[in-house]
Amino acid sequence: MPQEPKKKPGAITFSRRKTILYSLLPAFLLLGSCEGCARLLELWRPPLTLDYGWGFNADSRVFVPAGIARNTMITRPEKLASFQMQTFTMPKPAGTYRIFILGGSNVNYMNAPLRDMAKRLSSTPGETRRFEIINLGGLAYGTHRLRIMVPEILEYEPDLALLYAGHNEFEELKHQAITNLERLPAQKVAYSLAMLRLARDVWALFDLAWRAGHAHFSELPSEVDYGAAGAHDFTSEEIAERMNRYKENLDAIVTQFTGHDVPVVISTVASNFWEPDLAQSFAAEKEQIRQLYDSGNYEEGMRLARDILSRSKRHQASDVENGVIREIAAKHNLPLVDGENLIMDAEPHGVPGETLLSDRCHITEWGREIVLAAFEKVIRQLAGVGQS
Repeated sequence: MPQEPKKKPGAITFSRRKTILYSLLPAFLLLGSCEGCARLLELWRPPLTLDYGWGFNADSRVFVPAGIARNTMITRPEKLASFQMQTFTMPKPAGTYRIFILGGSNVNYMNAPLRDMAKRLSSTPGETRRFEIINLGGLAYGTHRLRIMVPEILEYEPDLALLYAGHNEFEELKHQAITNLERLPAQKVAYSLAMLRLARDVWALFDLAWRAGHAHFSELPSEVDYGAAGAHDFTSEEIAERMNRYKENLDAIVTQFTGHDVPVVISTVASNFWEPDLAQSFAAEKEQIRQLYDSGNYEEGMRLARDILSRSKRHQASDVENGVIREIAAKHNLPLVDGENLIMDAEPHGVPGETLLSDRCHITEWGREIVLAAFEKVIRQLAGVGQS
């Protein structure tokens, strides 16, 4: 039998466990150094905030208590990529009339005029209440995520809810498809490590830089997703299913509010029929629409734009969405602000988008004022506020 090698006098021997431990020690030291350096770097440049689940997760919340001032609620840092910074007091102070307005980017961009509206309502002669309007317009948010937000909103004692939503139903579907909720627990654990947060942020910044140089991206306003009209070619059945889900979500939003005795005001949404955003497969029809407008045949051009939008994937509302809005308003006996027709009436030739939309779905500053003036009129009626 072969004999075991003799140990040299004074030689140090280790158990198998210690041998493995000491072998891994350099790796642990390296990882610890990387983690320490990454954490030091975060003191100089804080990591990018990450909204886990993008609002599709049922436990997603928009507001958190503000540090020491525990009675003040503020927009969560993770949500500032999608929402405006908002603050309000909880519990709601006596004499406060609190309004929440829900929607997508159009509502998000109404932040300044909403503050002005709240001041006008509060300063109306004879009015003793303080009016608050909390902006819950989420960039690219459709009714799926707005529906998830309602239970949280109800915790904040709303007196009235306003709805202006209809442009993001297909855009939100795309975002939902790339959000894997099953991975959220693992993501949260992984990003507790500063070095992984650093790797994530470097990749994100690289990706944004690449997109910024993309030709299609540079041709569109910064708030618009350049991929909205491309990608998957939806069938008529898929489009109908998406609109059924839109109706279901709107109905659920309204039912949740009214079930807690919170009145709801809903508005139809204005969409660009002057330069509709159509997929490449409709290039010939888009040129036909332009020729009709150029020849002064505005009614026929708008009819064709309406028809194509209603049967295609879109990042702008069509007659179908506005039909659903009117149906929900009638079903629940809601006050209806007809934002679509208000914009149409204010356009030079009655075609939304000629002057009052900045792109396929975003109304301009003056367009926002038109819609908000109609909302304010209804608010004054419901809240019993005299004219300013």
